[in-house]
Amino acid sequence: MSKKINIDYCRLLSAILIVAIHVYPFLSWSESFDYMVTRVMFRIFVPFFFMITGFFLLPKAVEDFSKLKRYSIKIMKIYVISTLIYLPLQIYNGYFSDFSVLVFLKDLLFDGTFYHLWYFPALLLGLWVTYFCVRKKVCFVFLILFLIGLFGDSYYGLISGIPFVRSFYDFLFVFFDYTRNGLFYAPIFLYIGYLCSKRSISRKKSHIGFVLCFLCLILEGALLYWLGVPRHTSMYLFLILVSYYLFQSLCCYSWETNEQVRSVAMFVYILHPLFIVLVRFLSFVQNSFIYYVIVVLLTILCSFFVVKLRDVRKLR
Repeated sequence: MSKKINIDYCRLLSAILIVAIHVYPFLSWSESFDYMVTRVMFRIFVPFFFMITGFFLLPKAVEDFSKLKRYSIKIMKIYVISTLIYLPLQIYNGYFSDFSVLVFLKDLLFDGTFYHLWYFPALLLGLWVTYFCVRKKVCFVFLILFLIGLFGDSYYGLISGIPFVRSFYDFLFVFFDYTRNGLFYAPIFLYIGYLCSKRSISRKKSHIGFVLCFLCLILEGALLYWLGVPRHTSMYLFLILVSYYLFQSLCCYSWETNEQVRSVAMFVYILHPLFIVLVRFLSFVQNSFIYYVIVVLLTILCSFFVVKLRDVRKLR
């Protein structure tokens, strides 16, 4: 019998490490080290969330379209509520002082109404793109879209000097600020999750593949950092293979779930910027790692409280 792992604890760990991307926890020690950890190594954790959705949802959605519609409505509700939570901060930051309908639509549909909320429109658009491509059996589209996004992200400096290519990306950036979105980024990871639900590989092959590809991802990120070419740092070529072998490695074990932990992981992701702002406002902590730890602890405590409160209200 294979060893069991709780996939929802994996979600929670991923959410905690995603917080680090927004806090720069190792900056007090070394800017380069912080970059390599948070801007390269920890980039594997957002794809994990897409893959797990692709694993659980897409096989059912392909068979029953109504499941995709119901899930989309659920994500839209979460996105709207999250947007309202951050509305006071947006007002405080002057977001509406120079209001533009185009900028608002860009944020709503692609970039997110707050910097971390891009995940929800990316998930929505990515799911529908992936669903139709899987149904039409044109899955090569995912790689093409990712490659287009790649050169608008971490490889941008390599092509920005080519006039007609630069014009193409300038046109794209009228509609969104980053290619890390539901069109270019999310579909391939959703598809990997779907693919892993249909095909598995041996534990040895998946573990070795993950280690080798993870090392290649580190080398890729270091080289791009040294060359100074990234426009953004979410998309790497080896991120695809690392994500695939990581998820296949997890699939080698039996999975347990915990709905409460899953909810806590979601709230940690949604709420952590509030505590980034709060701790920065109230604290005199200078060490970036201690700052990160405080933000994480407060966010987890608040998330547990919100989940408990929600569960109590359900029982009434």
